[in-house]
Amino acid sequence: MAEAFSSVELPRVRGELLEIRPGRRLSVAHRPGQAQADTVVFFCHGAGGNKDQWRHQWQALGEEGYSLVAWDLLGHGGSDKPRRSAAYAWAELVADYQALLRRFGGRRNLIVAHSFGTGLSMSTLLQSQAVSGALLLGSQLHRPLSRGGLMALPAWVLELIRPVLAKGFRQRAWHAAADRQLVAYEEKVTENNRLYVFKGLLEGVQWPDAGHLASLRLPIEVVSGDSDGLTPASGGEALARQLPDAGFEVLEACGHQLMLEKPRQVLEAFRRLTQRLA
Repeated sequence: MAEAFSSVELPRVRGELLEIRPGRRLSVAHRPGQAQADTVVFFCHGAGGNKDQWRHQWQALGEEGYSLVAWDLLGHGGSDKPRRSAAYAWAELVADYQALLRRFGGRRNLIVAHSFGTGLSMSTLLQSQAVSGALLLGSQLHRPLSRGGLMALPAWVLELIRPVLAKGFRQRAWHAAADRQLVAYEEKVTENNRLYVFKGLLEGVQWPDAGHLASLRLPIEVVSGDSDGLTPASGGEALARQLPDAGFEVLEACGHQLMLEKPRQVLEAFRRLTQRLA
């Protein structure tokens, strides 16, 4: 049975448009902490997502006194949406990530990431020593996104068949018992997504090489959904085996949207991570 909650009653994760790097304006939410202000939690969403998808974790961890940072990737949510595909190159998105860590980082920095955002996080970790631990949701050892199929079509054609794409995503991304109000709300939000942005992401993706992951010796928790049709749990388990200091968990009756479908269990995984760092 899916976890029962009303997502529409939670406060939104609202941001401010900031120029993170020259010509790169992102919508960034920053909430300074109190009891645990020196620990900053950075939330990185997936392709087609937005920072508000972290609303459950944002509220709970904010109440626990952590400092929090969440942002809309370029092309998403309230961030700028340039049409040039080069703007969505992997190296550019990782550079944005590094700029955010430098700007908002504290004494201890933790990452919570989802799907496409886990790949960006791992690439960032391979280039930075500023992070103490990471929670990766719906991740894979190897690149989970494909450049072929329908996504090879021009963006204007994809807009024409958007209902077909949305139905396919719904079937693969959500558990069959997921809260219908939640699914409807999230689908309504995605109507604002630009499909030329998604094509740009697919063209630019450079998932971290599996052979390089052995150098990531920080504590990492990998969590997968048992019914995830986009990044199956087998891929998350393979990733955890490749990482030197990783735990792995599969959530039952859960699809790809772990932080929304199973917010309590995701928070428990975060607390396991912090216990390992204590």
